[in-house]
Amino acid sequence: MKHNQLKTGAVISYLNLLIGNIIPFIYTPIMLRLLGQAEYGLYGIAQSIMGYIGLLNFGIGGAIVRYLAKYRAEGNKKQEERVAGLFIKIYSVICCLILVAGFLFAANIQIYSRSLTNSELETLRKLVTLMTLNTAVFLPFSVFSSIVLAHERYIFNKLVGLLSGIVAPLLNLALLYCGFGSVGLVVSSTVLNFATYSIYTVYAVKKLQIRPRFGKTEPGILWEILGFSSFVFLASIVDVLYWSTDKLIIGWAIGSVATAVYNIGASFNTYVTSLSTAISGLLVPRLTEMAVKDASEEQFTAIFIKVGRLQFIFVSFIVSAFVAFGRQFIALWAGAGYEKSYYVALLTMIPVTIPLIQNTGLNILYALNKHKFRSIVYACIAVLNVGLTVWWVDDYGIIGAAMATCIAYVLGNILIINWYYYKYIGLDIPLFWRNILKMSPVMLIMGTTWWLILDQIHINSWLVFFALATVYTIMYLPLAYRFMMNQYERDMVMVPVQKILRKLHLMR
Repeated sequence: MKHNQLKTGAVISYLNLLIGNIIPFIYTPIMLRLLGQAEYGLYGIAQSIMGYIGLLNFGIGGAIVRYLAKYRAEGNKKQEERVAGLFIKIYSVICCLILVAGFLFAANIQIYSRSLTNSELETLRKLVTLMTLNTAVFLPFSVFSSIVLAHERYIFNKLVGLLSGIVAPLLNLALLYCGFGSVGLVVSSTVLNFATYSIYTVYAVKKLQIRPRFGKTEPGILWEILGFSSFVFLASIVDVLYWSTDKLIIGWAIGSVATAVYNIGASFNTYVTSLSTAISGLLVPRLTEMAVKDASEEQFTAIFIKVGRLQFIFVSFIVSAFVAFGRQFIALWAGAGYEKSYYVALLTMIPVTIPLIQNTGLNILYALNKHKFRSIVYACIAVLNVGLTVWWVDDYGIIGAAMATCIAYVLGNILIINWYYYKYIGLDIPLFWRNILKMSPVMLIMGTTWWLILDQIHINSWLVFFALATVYTIMYLPLAYRFMMNQYERDMVMVPVQKILRKLHLMR
């Protein structure tokens, strides 16, 4: 049951990611035409403001699934319901803080008067106010979606996400066509939040029979949760600092054009990250259960390597394809003047792929409540990144900033963290890397060979681009099947295919 839920949930996750990456190519140009560049910019500013206000979550979200899964693994339903009630109470307090912060910002929106007109300031004030209400009202209900995930109902959870990912752009476009503008996008988000959180709440209460209780919980549990969340909160702050500061420094030192070029290159991290975390995010309840039952280091190593290999298969394909096709893709997608974005993307994307194929290790740290060291390391490399960027940006421009990010990431999130996994968590890191190195030749040979081929070809249309990308994929997949996958991974591919073929044969 658990295995099927996990495997099917992973499949739906990647289907969700596929749809989520295809839809923007169709939806975004239409939205921009209906919304207009200026108002789209206002919507982006409002989203950025809410991103910072969202830090008032204080990292509590990272603790919910862990503690719910902990009591479920212990078979203590009463305590699970009480801790669910405790999280709702905590989120209710956070809601008040979000409302205060959001309304204060909306009341002082004049700080943007240097660059925005009075009508734009009024629109921005409306957006921030509506987004604040949206965030605050629905935050406590997110506990019910965590209950569903803690009970490992991956299929249901991912199906809801898949449907909302399809409905959201359709609802957005409908409201834009009706003339609601950027406010319509917020209204659309509110309607969708109401629908999805209602579904999660009904499912948790009716299907899972979990009803939050608001009585007393275990002594000290609140302080334990806050202690656990404090380092998650630190990681969230550092994450914003690490990935946002470069753009601020580049804008200050060079200008807005350079910032735009850098931003295009750095944005590809998002796509690679989403592909990698689709599987590992499903493992939090299982890893927590293993921690509660005192699983051995060998058991944690086995799941660390198993998931890491699966992630590497996907990530290596994406990275090698970008190495080969990235220059041509950026030229077609972003246009002239963004040539340096390719090198920014390589410098920021390639080192990030290592922590991504090892992000099960981060979930193991959460399950064992040993994530503090990682948060401290991440904070240190964020400061190092800022220092190196300030030092190099004048002499080397955006490439210097990207190189600073690359060096800081390699030092902290690869070298130091791998040492910590091996020395203090007991994961067999040498065995992990032996697995990955054996899988790497396909990625290296394909990426390098096609880079050299495409360097001699001028691609001036999407038709030619996708035709060549299709040829690349057709060549890559059988090589990956033959030289990268073990028998378990091959079975994951072939068993569903064989089932489909049998059904088609029976239908004849």
